[in-house]
Amino acid sequence: MQQYIHLIEGKKVLVTGGLGFVGHNLVKSLLHNYNCQVIVVDNCVNSSPEVLGDDLAKVEFHQISVLDKDNLFPLLHRVDYVFHLACIQIAASSSNPLEDLRVNAESTLLMLEYIKSNNVSTIARFVYTSSCSIYGGSINNFPAVENGPMAPLSHYASTKLLGENYTMVYYKLYDIPASCVRYSNVYGYGQSSRNTYCGVLGKFVHNALVGLPCLIIGDGEQTRDYTFITDAVSATILSAVHPAALGEMFNVGTGVETSVNKLFELIQDNVEEAISNSIPERDIDNIRRRVTNIEKIHQRLGWTPQVTMRKGIAETIQWYQSTL
Repeated sequence: MQQYIHLIEGKKVLVTGGLGFVGHNLVKSLLHNYNCQVIVVDNCVNSSPEVLGDDLAKVEFHQISVLDKDNLFPLLHRVDYVFHLACIQIAASSSNPLEDLRVNAESTLLMLEYIKSNNVSTIARFVYTSSCSIYGGSINNFPAVENGPMAPLSHYASTKLLGENYTMVYYKLYDIPASCVRYSNVYGYGQSSRNTYCGVLGKFVHNALVGLPCLIIGDGEQTRDYTFITDAVSATILSAVHPAALGEMFNVGTGVETSVNKLFELIQDNVEEAISNSIPERDIDNIRRRVTNIEKIHQRLGWTPQVTMRKGIAETIQWYQSTL
């Protein structure tokens, strides 16, 4: 792992969706840990340049859509790596399915087709960021492995899978250097609870600190594989530079199954006054259990998650306490 990660040092990098939760943490890591020259693209619909703080002055920022071909495509000629994170979030995808399709999948196809048609040879790797929600309701893939069956249960999961497929097709047919990562319930500092699409862990931590109840859906025994933000970022960067990641897709998780009730218990260990309420089950991504198999990324890239749930929640709470 360490013998390849340095390859991105000082490189020119484009990050779409660079003001989002994972996006802005990726941008900060590229700036501070690898001294990269970073171009950030974001339409600021659910984000703000403020998340970068003083680092905003260190990047080249373009407030444009990833569907704005006239302004986006010229940027591709100027970079060594592309991290394509821009997307419509899962909770919003069903309200405008056509926009979900365009942002999550069509933008990917347009960028790849442009790179192919214009022979953009400067790009060392195109990294598409996907989601473990693509496994959906598959009952024959547990823990979920990359080449196992998938059964998307949302517009978001469907279009993310389509974006993956486009990325792999352009690698196989046209030799565009590409790789994909599938995030599993990323959490941690930098995830604003004011964002409508903040994940459950971020909402729980915020509510616990301000005296509001943590809303547990159903019986709270449904499980997910929660991944700390720094682990997600390190896996994403590694997938861009490691030779063994070329043309591959990887789960980015922990391999540890955690229930919502356990999640609340861990938060309560840090915030004793935290309270909870039960609410009816929702329709979005409504599956009972999900956990990822991370052997592929471990065996091929040498990556393993470094942050346990207990440590990650403690760090998340500290961040929220400093920003409330």
